[in-house]
Amino acid sequence: MGFARLFYCEHIKLQMEEKIRLLLEPVIDSLGLELVKLSFQGGSRKVLEILIDRKDGNKVQVKDCREVSKNVSAILDVEDIMKDKYFLEVASAGIERPLVKLQDFERFLGREIKLKLKEPHNGKISFKGKLIEVKGKEITIKSKNVQLVFAYDNIKGANLVLTDEEFRQLLKGMK
Repeated sequence: MGFARLFYCEHIKLQMEEKIRLLLEPVIDSLGLELVKLSFQGGSRKVLEILIDRKDGNKVQVKDCREVSKNVSAILDVEDIMKDKYFLEVASAGIERPLVKLQDFERFLGREIKLKLKEPHNGKISFKGKLIEVKGKEITIKSKNVQLVFAYDNIKGANLVLTDEEFRQLLKGMK
């Protein structure tokens, strides 16, 4: 009974996240921003976390988060999707942002990424390398001079990696 209940709760959570994502994505998009990731944490303190990025490639500013928060709060209040009290957290996806959609992988070709798989590949589930190709629903990275191909559907999670060179460039830009 415990496993079935847990599976059911996770299924309901995913349905809720998808419903909220479909409702909010067009609004966030109209602000020139991208909804990178949305997650709902339950329990005694319910939290709706929204990660955003700018479409123009500039850094997300506090005013962007504030604008998204204001718009999202208004929509969720009107639509009354969230029945219980919840906390809304809007933040930048960050330098090491998650890669969630297939389009994210296409957008960041040439960048260093790390990914975790649902099912092992050659006995491993974690990989790090340069994203070199997206073909159909396959992601190719180059890791230690070896090309590895992964099915997009087997990727549990992935994110960009800040390389030493990118870090140096960031430091130069701060001077």
